[in-house]
Amino acid sequence: MFRHFLAALASGIVVPGMISCLISLKTMPYGYLLVFLPVISAALTDSGAYFTGVAIGKRKAFPKISPGKTVEGCIGGLIAGTAGLLLFGIVLANTTSLTVIYPILALYGIIGAIVTELGDLFFSLIKRKCNIKDYGKLIPGHGGVLDRFDSMTFAAPTLYLLMILIPSFIS
Repeated sequence: MFRHFLAALASGIVVPGMISCLISLKTMPYGYLLVFLPVISAALTDSGAYFTGVAIGKRKAFPKISPGKTVEGCIGGLIAGTAGLLLFGIVLANTTSLTVIYPILALYGIIGAIVTELGDLFFSLIKRKCNIKDYGKLIPGHGGVLDRFDSMTFAAPTLYLLMILIPSFIS
């Protein structure tokens, strides 16, 4: 009974609260651009991990939690997520009046990629514990709609906090 209460609390309050950091990012100066930080981080980290893992993945990273994840895939995700944010910074520097602090943005990329992968692992663990394969069948071939946002759940609050604590853009 208590497990059900905790699951309801997490799914009804914690997850939406974490995702709502996208709104907080949007309310910042240049927020309509900053909101892309967690989107890019999550999308490219997930994609980089998947494609690297499929192409060259050999060593299982977390076999008990997510048997398909490989060490090589995790490294590929880290590189793709970091490179994606740096590329985004280059685009912003050349198309807006923002000054980009690249070393800090690289730090965002590294931290964003790590928490993106942790978010994915966290939700994989929940699926394992609940004995379910996918969160739904709305998107065929994927783990459900939540699978598209599980990484964002951790990336959004992390990158929002980073923007507050150590801004990577100066207007």
